[in-house]
Amino acid sequence: MMENIIHGETSYDEDTMHMYRYHRMDGKVFDLFDSATGIKSFSILQMLLNNGSINKNTLLIIDEPEAHLHPQWIVEYARLIVLMHKHIGTKFFIASHSTDFVSAIKYIATKENCLESLSYYLSEEDKDLLGEEFQQQVQNIIDELVDKFSLKTRVAEIVPEILR
Repeated sequence: MMENIIHGETSYDEDTMHMYRYHRMDGKVFDLFDSATGIKSFSILQMLLNNGSINKNTLLIIDEPEAHLHPQWIVEYARLIVLMHKHIGTKFFIASHSTDFVSAIKYIATKENCLESLSYYLSEEDKDLLGEEFQQQVQNIIDELVDKFSLKTRVAEIVPEILR
């Protein structure tokens, strides 16, 4: 499946200086470190799956897996996570700021009949936090900081001390 997404395979070669290689379907080979972030994201999972490191006892902790991915690859990455959980039993702990990514996981898990094993938390916007009172508090803090660090204020404080 990943071969179709990244149009190639990744390998590990201990005998060369370039240990991680990305082999594109057109026959070109690249050092994985010189490849795009999306290729790297899928390649890491591909290598872990291929070498048997991922199984039903695995917990993968991933921070913002959607970062730097093409919008379509965000959906593909979500699909891959759901399918790995469904077919292998891999558990994931994911932190994401992307509602699109979380929605994709939820939608795909529903479609794959494994939503019941999915737990997620979506923070909710606090309407009061963005109200006038909050804005005034922020403005007061900014005004105080400007007053404390303003050159005009500092000169007015320092000159009388120097003249004494």
